[in-house]
Amino acid sequence: MSFINEIFTLDEIFSLEQRASKKYGIQIPNVSYWDSSESFQKHMKQVLVLPPASLPWNYYYTYSISLEDRQQVLKNLGVQVQDSQSIMGLLLQSSTIAIVNMINLLVNYNYKKICIIQPAYFSVASCCSMLSLEYGMEQISFTDGHPQLPVKAIISGGYDCIWFTSPIFCTGYYPDSNCINDLKQLKSMGLTLIFDESLALPGTELVRHFPINKKIFAIYSPHKAISMNGLKFSVLVCDKNYEDFLEQWVDVFSGALSGSNRDAVFHYISDNYFDACYPAYKEYIGKAKQAIDKIIERFPFAFMLPNTDGHYISVFMDLKTNIIKDGSHLLEDVINTSMASFIPSTLNGFDTSQGFGFRINLTMDFEELKGALTRIMQYFSAYA
Repeated sequence: MSFINEIFTLDEIFSLEQRASKKYGIQIPNVSYWDSSESFQKHMKQVLVLPPASLPWNYYYTYSISLEDRQQVLKNLGVQVQDSQSIMGLLLQSSTIAIVNMINLLVNYNYKKICIIQPAYFSVASCCSMLSLEYGMEQISFTDGHPQLPVKAIISGGYDCIWFTSPIFCTGYYPDSNCINDLKQLKSMGLTLIFDESLALPGTELVRHFPINKKIFAIYSPHKAISMNGLKFSVLVCDKNYEDFLEQWVDVFSGALSGSNRDAVFHYISDNYFDACYPAYKEYIGKAKQAIDKIIERFPFAFMLPNTDGHYISVFMDLKTNIIKDGSHLLEDVINTSMASFIPSTLNGFDTSQGFGFRINLTMDFEELKGALTRIMQYFSAYA
């Protein structure tokens, strides 16, 4: 039986936190954790207005929602109006489900080898293994804080498709002009591009640069992008050529939408998402980011990528000793010394050559986040 190492590692981290919490009688905050804080939720609740709830009787599928409303979803994502007749958006429960359906499509359309550009969500590789699609991983590198795509490695790797995550996973950094040009070069060489933009904020979507066709796919989850994870949907955007195939396989992999998925679609195309929820989200994480910047400035061995946007950012550290090798011992020591915890960047797909780092969730409580991060950085200052 095949297990997933990343999940075992997460379980180990959470077990270390629970042991320390019992031992010291206090809650151990994890600055990387995916759920938002009560303070963020209270802030968002002031502006959130949901559509009337769906009735519980019938099944809901993509085509239970009118063509006009589905096209509005595409328009909100930046799909050009003149292209909308040749493009479909398959509505799904989550990005995780979208990944499964996407990999299955590649397998059944006889793709041979996919390049997963790291960092990426861990389930992509697991899905490839499960569905017997050969894959390789090529790592983004960073030069003076700017990402560099491994174009030569991709070209020589025997790949026929590419999985690219935007913003760069857990960093909030969106592709710059050089990165976009590299992707266009790879597209011009005949490679199929799949954009996982589950965390892309409004206006940043790559479909604004890469019109959808038979070799361009994109995955979105607009509520996940603003840290609303209980009421959400995902949409797989692609050429209508794949419509019948995807509609059939949805019944195998995911079945019908829930009422909350349907409600989320209508919320996304309402004024409340763009005019109220999105600005409130930006206000909260903006204040948190300012506080984090001031803390990191105090520690010269640490840095973050510039010009980031979104609630996940990553801190990287230039440390003299290789402390990465003994991960569990290190994390236990960090937790017991700093009374705080994190998820290492290696679990998010970063290679150790990038240095040691971890992600931060800006939807945490301000004061708790500032205190926890300061204590973590003070711990690592001994290794700088």
